[in-house]
Amino acid sequence: MAYSGKIVLFSKSEYRSEQDDGFLRELLQDRIELFCVLGQDADKWEDALDWICVGEDGSGQHLIITTCHRNESLEEVVAFAKMFKTGHEHAVQVVER
Repeated sequence: MAYSGKIVLFSKSEYRSEQDDGFLRELLQDRIELFCVLGQDADKWEDALDWICVGEDGSGQHLIITTCHRNESLEEVVAFAKMFKTGHEHAVQVVER
């Protein structure tokens, strides 16, 4: 599945690296520019993608802006993502996990 350059993740379950890192690596491969997360374990999702972006060797080949939205509604986060300027025009894609 190809992902848009702006992702809003609505997390409905806790983050587990063995189950979720593959998804985060797909986002990296699709060269997304913005990752906004809300819901359960939002801060852990954000940290995990940050560490994947840095890479095991610390080279950090791709920069993704990550934001965590603990006390905001899905509608508020989508509005934030729509107005956030990135290098290219992207539709906002909401992903639930």
